[in-house]
Amino acid sequence: MPPRSPRLLALEPQRIDLWCAFLADIDAARCWGECATLLNVPERRRARTLRRPADRRRHLAARALVRTVLSRYLPVAPREWVFDPDAHGRPRILAPQGLPPLEFNIAHSGGVVMLGVTAGSALGVDVELPRRRTDTVGLERYFAPRERSALAALPPVQRRGRFFELWTLKESYLKARGLGLRLPLDGLAFEPQTSGGIELSFTDAIADSPQRWVLAQLRLRGRYVAAVCAERAGSRATTLAVYETVPFGRTRAISPPLLCARGMHISSVR
Repeated sequence: MPPRSPRLLALEPQRIDLWCAFLADIDAARCWGECATLLNVPERRRARTLRRPADRRRHLAARALVRTVLSRYLPVAPREWVFDPDAHGRPRILAPQGLPPLEFNIAHSGGVVMLGVTAGSALGVDVELPRRRTDTVGLERYFAPRERSALAALPPVQRRGRFFELWTLKESYLKARGLGLRLPLDGLAFEPQTSGGIELSFTDAIADSPQRWVLAQLRLRGRYVAAVCAERAGSRATTLAVYETVPFGRTRAISPPLLCARGMHISSVR
């Protein structure tokens, strides 16, 4: 069992901690065996259903990341966490019970697994690797008309990158709402501004207020595009702290480039 931090990290409603675990770093730390010791029976059963080695590695990294990171905030050993998916497949804490309010969300793509943690507020995170072999042709139909027009106006060399920027923002919002694709993707529109801000708007099909949400989009290791969406908690801006970590290994605060933000700023100071 890994040693727990002698000082638990604080959970704050106006602070989001974003933890990033890169599979190459876990390879270098040679801690896959230790990560595997944390999986319970259902998690191991799920791993056996994954045919591709890359999928099994991401599954293992995600489970180890969630268990070790959550134990940084609450006095629970990594093996003692019990999770249960909700009606939309999103994991929730089943045990131990009686814990302080904690919200978390997981995303992964390519060689990175990402975990967002905050206190109480709805939270969604998403990450994509624009360079991966994904056919985006025709997927613009899920975008709002103004987003499709903005994409069409870009040179082809820039269009793919902007597609994934919009896609991660949409996914982070849908995950924060907890309803997944039950909400129409073309019912919300994101418009990044040259000033570094981002405009958010909804159609009547979404029935939501842009003022309810804070957002940030950043670039990880020059390759990945990540988005964070959270319900606004109070009048002050939300602080986003970003960490690179290895389960059973080192952790360091980072300040990745911020692509755009709305009511959120990055801070690497803990």
